[in-house]
Amino acid sequence: MIDRAALAHHAARLKDADLGSLVRADGWRDGALVLEAAGVTLDARRQRLDQEAWDALLEACDAAGLAGLRADLFAGRVVNGTENRPAIHAALRDPARIEDAGLKAAITDAKAATAAFARRCATEEALDGFTVERVVNIGIGGSDLGPRFVWDALKAFRRPGVEIRFVSNLDPADLEDALEGADPETTLVCVTSKSFTTQETLMNALAARAWLTERLGEEKANLRFAAATAAPAKARDFGISEDRVFAFEEGVGGRYSVWSAAGLCLEIALGPDVFARFRDGAKAMDDHFHDAPWAENLPVAKALIDVWNRGFLGKLARCVAAYSSRLEKLPFYLQQLEMESLGKSVSTDAKPLPPGWGGQLVWGGRGSDVQHSFFQWLHQAKDDVPVDFIGISSMAQSGDERATALMANLAAQGAALLDGREGEGALGAHRTMPGGRMSSAVLIEELTPESLGALIALHEHKVFVEGALYGLNPFDQWGVELGKVLAGAILSGDVADLDPSTRDLLVRLGLQR
Repeated sequence: MIDRAALAHHAARLKDADLGSLVRADGWRDGALVLEAAGVTLDARRQRLDQEAWDALLEACDAAGLAGLRADLFAGRVVNGTENRPAIHAALRDPARIEDAGLKAAITDAKAATAAFARRCATEEALDGFTVERVVNIGIGGSDLGPRFVWDALKAFRRPGVEIRFVSNLDPADLEDALEGADPETTLVCVTSKSFTTQETLMNALAARAWLTERLGEEKANLRFAAATAAPAKARDFGISEDRVFAFEEGVGGRYSVWSAAGLCLEIALGPDVFARFRDGAKAMDDHFHDAPWAENLPVAKALIDVWNRGFLGKLARCVAAYSSRLEKLPFYLQQLEMESLGKSVSTDAKPLPPGWGGQLVWGGRGSDVQHSFFQWLHQAKDDVPVDFIGISSMAQSGDERATALMANLAAQGAALLDGREGEGALGAHRTMPGGRMSSAVLIEELTPESLGALIALHEHKVFVEGALYGLNPFDQWGVELGKVLAGAILSGDVADLDPSTRDLLVRLGLQR
């Protein structure tokens, strides 16, 4: 159990300290709050911390039993107590540390199977004489956000002549857009669903099958389906051929699943070699997280900062500003990773969490576009929110003046949040920006499969550390379920127990009379 009272004392002591003075006067932070691992650099010097507070946060890692929990994670032991499961996303990159030999073999075999199929898709073998040119991934949540983000980031590395379209929403326009201009002969539909019962996914998969069957006939349409799931029997019952059903384990959470067969669409479109490089980058961050002491451990440092800001400085939210068009979907990916993992109100032993204790609200967008929208609020609103600036350092020396200007804007925004500006003249009060607002920079040298893998793994492990410090389970997501249950009841006509407002809404929607 961490000493929350001692940390709260440090927070009270630093709450009104001048942040600009802390940053400039305290040389300690140059060594302690700048960390690098696996090609990712964190510069957290503009955080409201001093050495005494930082040392207390590092001590909290031992008080939370982080070393033992980390060992359990990598060994494949149960770390998701409410579902009695391990969390094996790190093992998907490298199963060497897994204690269960059967699980280790299953992971190795699954990786070989998806790689072999991806190679077939680059030939005329997979589609009865046609090469795959469009992959349509049908999934939702982690089965969509992860692959969608990674595809945007890495499509410059794709196999020539192939593209991915994504379908997640029940709005028919979503599937229509994904199939627009597609040649059914060269289209492969990947149905990605852990349970293979998700309503949105199955309804869209049935609509895609109808589209293919109408154009090709049932036999050829079936050749154009593959599935990634932890319920392979259900995928076979759906009608997908057994040799095109790729299983992953129950210990693979949806928001951690892009490394598994759930990344099949990526492995097909990028090719197995690029996908392997992506996993290797994550493995490099895994190794660092596993081996580095707390004071030098990048995921630990990032987690401590976010827990400090949320749990002790009362910063409910964190903004993620990604200064790269390729990384535009990173804030949305992190929304699910963090808010689904850490959006809890009870501890691992089912006791209520203290007020203000638990994960942050994560939001953001693409720099420099967001400077012309919500950065006004960040600079001058009464509330303030810490910002993570995500950048690619090589862009500043790319020789393209636009890229250089983009990185200059990244640096300038952090400086402006820190120092602010005193307005002058008749409009002085309106032109004043108070400053004293925290931010960190997270940089990669270049956007490659390896650096992207490391960047994602950094945040996965950061969330794990936060779960340990908060004393909650970051691997279940029971809050996702209730709305689904009620939607099913509404569709079946079971609405008697619903409140008057909801029943009236159903009438307005034409779902009830």
